[in-house]
Amino acid sequence: MAPPKSLSELRALDGPHYDWPAPGKKVTKMSEIDLPYESSGAEWWYYNFHLTLEDGSQASAFIAFFRTSTVRPTENELEGRQEGEEREEVSTRSEERCNTHLVHFAISLSPSSEDQQHIDPTTDSGRYLFTSAMDSNNASYLLSMLDADDRVDPLLKRSLSDLLRSGKVPEPDVLLPKDSVRVCDKDSKTLDLKYGDIASVVRIASNKNNESGNNEDVDADVYHIVANSVDGSYGFELDLIPRKPPVNHGADGVVVGDHVTPEDAMYYCFVPRCEVSGSLRVDGLTRRVVSQDSLGWYDREFGGSIRTWYQPPVTVTESSWHWGSAQLKDGRDLTWYTLWDVDVHTGEKVVRDKRALVIDALGGRSEYGEHSFVMKESWTSIATLNEYGTRWKLDIPEAEVELVVEAPFSRQELRSICATRGYWEGRVEVSGVIGGEKVTGLGFVENLPAQLITKFEKYLKRVGQLTSKEVSRIYPPSLLDAKHTADVLILETPSSSTHGCKDTMTTGLDTERFTRDIHLDVLYEHFFAPVRHLTSQGGKSWRSYVGIVCMLSLGSEAEHFKPILAATELLHTGSLIIDDIQDGSPMRRGVSSVHNVWGVPTAINAGTAAYFAFDTAMRGVTKHLRPDQVLAIYEIYFETMRAAHVGQALDIAGQQRSDLEDVLSGQVDPSVLEKRVLAVHRLKTAIIAANIAKIAAVLADAGEREMSGLTKYFEQVGIAFQIIDDVYDLRGWSHVLGSTAEKREELKNTNNNSNKNGKKDLKRRGDDIRSGKINIPIAKAGSMMPLEEARWIWDTVLAKPGEDDVLTHEVIDKLEKYGVVDECVRQAHEMVDRSWEELDPVLRDSHSKVALKTLGWYLVKYNSI
Repeated sequence: MAPPKSLSELRALDGPHYDWPAPGKKVTKMSEIDLPYESSGAEWWYYNFHLTLEDGSQASAFIAFFRTSTVRPTENELEGRQEGEEREEVSTRSEERCNTHLVHFAISLSPSSEDQQHIDPTTDSGRYLFTSAMDSNNASYLLSMLDADDRVDPLLKRSLSDLLRSGKVPEPDVLLPKDSVRVCDKDSKTLDLKYGDIASVVRIASNKNNESGNNEDVDADVYHIVANSVDGSYGFELDLIPRKPPVNHGADGVVVGDHVTPEDAMYYCFVPRCEVSGSLRVDGLTRRVVSQDSLGWYDREFGGSIRTWYQPPVTVTESSWHWGSAQLKDGRDLTWYTLWDVDVHTGEKVVRDKRALVIDALGGRSEYGEHSFVMKESWTSIATLNEYGTRWKLDIPEAEVELVVEAPFSRQELRSICATRGYWEGRVEVSGVIGGEKVTGLGFVENLPAQLITKFEKYLKRVGQLTSKEVSRIYPPSLLDAKHTADVLILETPSSSTHGCKDTMTTGLDTERFTRDIHLDVLYEHFFAPVRHLTSQGGKSWRSYVGIVCMLSLGSEAEHFKPILAATELLHTGSLIIDDIQDGSPMRRGVSSVHNVWGVPTAINAGTAAYFAFDTAMRGVTKHLRPDQVLAIYEIYFETMRAAHVGQALDIAGQQRSDLEDVLSGQVDPSVLEKRVLAVHRLKTAIIAANIAKIAAVLADAGEREMSGLTKYFEQVGIAFQIIDDVYDLRGWSHVLGSTAEKREELKNTNNNSNKNGKKDLKRRGDDIRSGKINIPIAKAGSMMPLEEARWIWDTVLAKPGEDDVLTHEVIDKLEKYGVVDECVRQAHEMVDRSWEELDPVLRDSHSKVALKTLGWYLVKYNSI
C-alpha cells in the first residue's frame, strides 16, 4: 500500500497501523523492518554493546535514535499563538505533519577488578559518559506539550518554558544544528540515519556468514554505527552484524501503548546477539574492540499514535518502566520488561504490560508472563533526585531462572529533558542459576521512574529524604556499641586524617577509651535524640538543596559532596533549637519544641553541638578537595556562624525598639525601623543561604563572577524568604501541614488557632506579636498607616500579648486592612525577580539552573500567601 499523501488520508485509513508487518508474519531479517513507518507516532532504533578493548579493559555502550511524528500548527499559526492561549479545535486550524528527532548514547567504563568488591557511588570507580541531542522541532514540540500540561508545577513550568521559548534547551541536552538531520524514508533501499555530527547508522549489505558457516535465518547485513560527543572527546565507531534471527517481543510483537488503545500499540522486534567490531574513544584516546570477546544487541520498535501539538494529557498517569537484557556465556539470552501507569498525584502504580523471554543458543523463543524483578539495592541521583536500582533479583519460576543482576557502579544515569529529568541505562553483571545450572553473563538495565513534578514542594521532599539519609550517618537512629559511638562522634582525629594533615597530629591512642565506659542510652537520649526530634519531622531542606543545586549549576559533579546536605540541615536544626528557647516558642515543625520536651539545659547543649556537625561532614569530602579549598570553606563557615550570632544578639535585644520613640516624635523616618529588621534578617537568615552558595562555588572551583553572582542572589532570596516568613507568622502555616495523624492530633490539643481558611497551623498565628518581636510587617506599619494606628500596634506588640488571641488577631487585622502584609509579599517577590535578572546571564543554561530559578520563586511565591 502506498503511503498517504495527506493527514486526511492517514486518518481515513481503516487501521491505525496499516503499514505494519502482517499479523503472524515472522520477521526473518531486521532489514525488513528497518525503514521508518509512516503510520507511527514514535519509533526508535536501539543498539547496545559489551566491549572488550585491546588493552584488556571492559566497556559497555548504547545508542538510541528516536523519531517522533506529530501534527503541528503551520508557521503562521504558531507565530500568531500567544503564550498560554487556549488551543482552538483542530478542525479550525491549519496544520502540517512534523517529524522530530532525538539521539541518546552513553559509554559505561567498568571499574577495575579491585574496585568491584562493593558498589560505592562516592568512589571514582567506573565512568559514565553520555550525550543527549535533539533538533529544534523536538524542543518546540516539548514546549507545546509543557504549555498544555496543567499537571506540572506552575513555577517549574514557567521557569522551563522561559528557557525553551528563548530557543534554547537546558544542558546537558544539546541542539543539533539546523537541517543537520537526515532520515531515510519508507521508499529507501537501506536504513540511513544521520543526526548531525553526533550520531549515524547505515545498513550495509554483507556476504559474511556466521562462525558456523551456516547463514540460514541469519541477517548478514552490517550496521555501521557512529557516535561522537560534542567536543569529540568520547564516542565510538562500531560495526554490528546480527548473529541470531530476529525475535518478536510482547504479544507476537505487540506491546501495549501508554493509552491502552490499538492506536497506541507498539511493534517490538529485536536481535539478542550480534557480532561487534570497531573502536571506542575516551578522553581522545581510541582503542580497538576485540571482536571475539564482544557482543551487541539490536532493538527496533515503532507505533503509537500521532500526537498533536498543544494537546493536553488525556490521563492523570505517566509511564514508568524497567527493561533488562542479559547475554549469557552459554549462548542463551534473556530480556524482560514491566510497564506501569503511575498516577502523577498519588503515585499509585498499575501494571500495563509485563513480559519475560528466554532465547536459546539457536534463537528459539520461550515467553513467560509471570516474573519478578525486585530491587535489592538502590542509588539516588543527586542531580535529578531520582532513585534507581543498582542490584536486583530476577525470578522466572516457570523457566527456573534465578539470577542476581548487579551494576558494577551506580552512576549510570542519562539526564535529559526528554525523560522529564533522566533515566538509568547501564551495564550490569548477571549471575545465578537456570534449571539448576550456574550461569554468568552481561546485560543492560533501563529504568525510567515516574518523575513528573506536580508540586515543587513534593520534589523538595525528595531532598529531605536524601538529606535524612546523610543526617543519619552523623546522627544515627541508635548507638550500636562503643566503637560505633566513637566513630560517629570523632572525638579524636584518626590516624588516616581526612584533612590532608600529617599523621603526626594524631596520638595513635585507642579512640574507644572515650566511649567504652559511658551509658550509651543516656548519651543517645540527651545528645542525639533532641536533634533527631526535629530532623525526623522532615522540613523542606531547601537550604541543603541550595548547596547542591548551585554546584550542579556550575557544572560540578556533586555526588561526592552529599555529606554537605547533612551539614547544612544540622546547622539549621541547631539554630532552630536555640531560637525556640530564646523566643519561647512552644512548637516547631508540628511537634513540641525541643526545650519543652528535654528542658532548656539539654536543648542548649544539643543545639550548639549540632553546629559542629559541619566538621564531621567535611571529613567525608575533603579527600576530593585541595587544601586551599578546605581552608576557604572553613573560613566561610565560621564567618557564617559569627554573623548569625550577631544577628541573633540584635534580634534578642530588639534593637529596633530604641528607635520607636524617635520615629513617634518625628525625629527619624519610619523607614529606619524596617531597615533595622532587614539588617537582622540579612545577618540571621540571608547570610546562611548566601554562604552555602559561596561554599558550593568553592567546591565547584568556580570563578569570582559566578561566586559573586550566586552569593548576591541567595542573600536577596534569604532576605525575601524571611520577609515571607514574617508574613506566614501573620497569615498561618497550614500550607506546610504534615499529613500524619499524630501531627494533626497534637495541633488540635496544643493550638486552637486557625488561619483565614479555617485550617490548623503548625505554629500559632502571630507568635512574633505575642513575644513582642518587631518583624517586617510591624516595622512597615509606620510608613503605611496613620501614625496613631501604628503607635497602637507598636505599643501592643511591645506589651507582648502572649496568649491573648483577640488582641493578637486585632493587630493582624489592622495590618491587613492597610495593605501592609500585601506590600511585604510584593516586596519579597520583587527582590527575587530583580536579583535573578542579574544572575541569569552568569550561569549556563541547564536543568539545574531551571531548578535553581524555581527554588527562588518557590521560597517566596508558593501558594500565593
